[in-house]
Amino acid sequence: MKPAMNVSPLILATAALLLFAPGSYAAEVPPGIADPDKALSDPIYHDPVFWWRMSSLPKDVFEPDPYFYWPPAVIKGAPGPFLPAATTGMGTVTPKALEAASAWAQSHESSALVVIHRGKVQLEQYWKTVSANQLTNGRAITRSVTPMLLGFAVADGNLKLDDPISQYITEWRNDQRGQITVRQLAQNVSGLEVTEPLPVTQVYGNKDLCLAYCGDVVRAALNYDRTNPPGTRFEVAQENTQLLALVIERAMNVPVQQLLSERVWKKIGASDAAFQFDRPNGTARVMCCMRATPRDWARFGVLVMQNGRWNGQQVLPKGWVETMATPSARNPSFGLGLWLGSPYVASRSYFEGKPGGMPQSEPFLADDVRMMEGGGFRTVYMVPSRDLMILRLGQQVSDWDHAALVNTVIRGIKR
Repeated sequence: MKPAMNVSPLILATAALLLFAPGSYAAEVPPGIADPDKALSDPIYHDPVFWWRMSSLPKDVFEPDPYFYWPPAVIKGAPGPFLPAATTGMGTVTPKALEAASAWAQSHESSALVVIHRGKVQLEQYWKTVSANQLTNGRAITRSVTPMLLGFAVADGNLKLDDPISQYITEWRNDQRGQITVRQLAQNVSGLEVTEPLPVTQVYGNKDLCLAYCGDVVRAALNYDRTNPPGTRFEVAQENTQLLALVIERAMNVPVQQLLSERVWKKIGASDAAFQFDRPNGTARVMCCMRATPRDWARFGVLVMQNGRWNGQQVLPKGWVETMATPSARNPSFGLGLWLGSPYVASRSYFEGKPGGMPQSEPFLADDVRMMEGGGFRTVYMVPSRDLMILRLGQQVSDWDHAALVNTVIRGIKR
């Protein structure tokens, strides 16, 4: 973070003006947005990508326009047919329940709702500008992707869950942060700091901003201090997932986007998806905002719901989903990259001892609900005992209820 912070306001203003010039990328961004190709060649910048992003902020930083995901770390797919739709009158969930789920989702600012039961699509509905095959931002659903990939590193014998991360993050070999284990990173009990939320306009000392915008995401993730002994406090620190990806990449000597493509994405018939590179041909930013189509998010949910199997083939390592769904010692509502629906709590907190999180009005009607949950209550719900997957994408609302969609659909399952 330090090099970027040494840029004076005058230099920044001058450089920002230089950026507003036509270039090879200009046609792909809205009028008046700085050209990133120009930013990369500008010698005034210490961190050209960071300052390009700061001078090209989208109207909504939580829902950026497509240009802001530049440069994409593409996850190559092998598109195949989507799951079959239940024929009219032959659905396994009552029309009344599906209509109620759809109405509730629509009234709660949803943009996509997909219900898959017993291998068939019972409901697929879109609102606003979202469509079935359009890339959509999964926000923090993304944080469940890297722990899936961790299973391959374990199954292939490249690492053990209780290895200290200093074996792979050599920068911390003589640092107390190197004592954190791989498991503790994945379970969000690393003890690394959770910084106070700062506005995007506050650049100096804003570690989370650098993690999201800087052109070196590894350096940004390594900049977080240890504030608690590992294993003593559950906190969804954003850097945990980014550091976990670094461990996997160094242990397996393969970029995470390639690992996801070859070992998962192509095998489930998904289309191309993308993380965001921190810089061209750099490192994938994985703590947020992977983009995939709603149908491919749904495929991913079905894969996990089926304990890693797809069309009879074991895609994820056998037993790995069960490992992910095993309650962690510090938080029974969180396993290893997955949120767990039991035991019931009125609000699953992202930070131990602090309010806020995932509100829920009543217990789920199944004991084995598992969730991949992201900002704005984007959620992939998976219920293995009912062979049920529900995907909801959309905006955050004040009266959200995590029980609503799941229990509405379960109540409507035909016996």
